[in-house]
Amino acid sequence: MTRALGLVTAGACVLALMMAWVSYRLLRNLLRMWSDLKPVTSIGVGYPLIGHALQLKTDPGEFFDQVIEYTNKFRNTPLLKAWLGPVPFLFLFHAETIEPVLNNSLHIDKAQSYKFLHPWLGTGLLTSTGDKWRRRRKLLTPTFHFSILTDFLEVMNEQAEILMDKLDNHAGKEPFNCFKHITLCALDIICETAMGKKIYAQSNDDSEYVRSVYRMSDLISKRQRMPWYWPDFLFQFFGDGREHNHCLKILHSFTDSVICERERYRANYTESDRESDQKRSKRRAFLDLLLETTDEDGNKLTHQDIREEVDTFMFEKRDELRPHGDLILRPEQGIWITLERRGR
Repeated sequence: MTRALGLVTAGACVLALMMAWVSYRLLRNLLRMWSDLKPVTSIGVGYPLIGHALQLKTDPGEFFDQVIEYTNKFRNTPLLKAWLGPVPFLFLFHAETIEPVLNNSLHIDKAQSYKFLHPWLGTGLLTSTGDKWRRRRKLLTPTFHFSILTDFLEVMNEQAEILMDKLDNHAGKEPFNCFKHITLCALDIICETAMGKKIYAQSNDDSEYVRSVYRMSDLISKRQRMPWYWPDFLFQFFGDGREHNHCLKILHSFTDSVICERERYRANYTESDRESDQKRSKRRAFLDLLLETTDEDGNKLTHQDIREEVDTFMFEKRDELRPHGDLILRPEQGIWITLERRGR
């Protein structure tokens, strides 16, 4: 009994020492960052543990407007800082401070906030780092060759004609907001060029997949600015975890079904099909190129690899469709760099 009690006590002491060591390292790093960034102008007064999180808007559009206000207010300072929990974020909005970062090819590690994209995008080209990022980039670069991209002009023209018909219905009438029409047209183009799949967003803007793409992007963006929801268990029980999981299931199910459909088609592809396609000048989607891509050893991408890149393509192109021009976020060693797209 005494021996067992002694072992428990020794184990508790070891655990306490390990926790103390980890806490010391975290605190030391936090103090070092705080000291290094002390000369940088802050967006306002921060609070213990949460920093400036309560001061930032959660809606993406409102957050963009807020960033513009900060850059106008502090236009004479080289950069700004904001703390979200224990993580510092830097806002760069002058060419002379942005250029050294964009020209640096060494620091490609993604920030902690990028992990919230992993459930949807996995570790594709956008979210991967190190050797995997280099291999994946080398593998995918040929798929964006100019000669391949020109094949997508037919898709763009088809969807643009639908858009013009919709806009023509408003001709000669009262002013209206055309942004929604344009984004739905762009989403139709993205889906067909990326996956070879028509989703008819312009004729059915309330489809489950379209709503999930938009909603998932907003949920992730919102969570990134709310450090109290960074732990998964808090997000699942007290945040939007349930809605996040629902949207994720819809997005992955759709992508998986399209990949399987294209794989079955290619498996049953006959010579007569090939001749027929050549006559119709059939265009190949981004997904078709991924299914054909092989590395230096002749290995093809796995189903998981392909889904990561297709979902990444959809996310990045959808992110460009946000109102207000959106933000470019480039994490460098745990720091977000926010660029203003105005005037570019």
